[in-house]
Amino acid sequence: MFLRNWPYMYNLAKFDDSSKVKDTFGIAALPGPSGPGASSLGGHSAAISVYSGHKATAADFLRFLTSDGQQRAFATQGYLTPMLSALYDDPVLVAQLPYLTVLKSSMQNANALPITPLYAAVSKAVQDNAFAAITGSKPVETALSDMPKAIDAARAQ
Repeated sequence: MFLRNWPYMYNLAKFDDSSKVKDTFGIAALPGPSGPGASSLGGHSAAISVYSGHKATAADFLRFLTSDGQQRAFATQGYLTPMLSALYDDPVLVAQLPYLTVLKSSMQNANALPITPLYAAVSKAVQDNAFAAITGSKPVETALSDMPKAIDAARAQ
């Protein structure tokens, strides 16, 4: 019913001949309590290691990777989220990928993931309780109160 990772799935859902939903699905911002919700920022994590013996070559590659042409190719052929904000307003791309306007809004309202050395444990606490609430194995109110307790327990380890 819902899918969070929709930029790359759009191609499969809309253009794959075997798609059973190509004319019946929609794209929307993540819902929030009183309007669009906030997604979490993520990214391609392109960087040059301080320990690299080939920093100039790596810098050349990053310039290529983040170039307008390559970002367009990623968006139209790989259905990946563009790194360049100008591409979200490009009329040619928006005509081909109408979800870009929704994705732009989503990116502008996104929040950074929490910074913690216990990210896996915090993520598990959230996932376990959200799953329990969604599947009905735990009341929503209980999951919401258990989540911070599980995060605190992870911190105490």
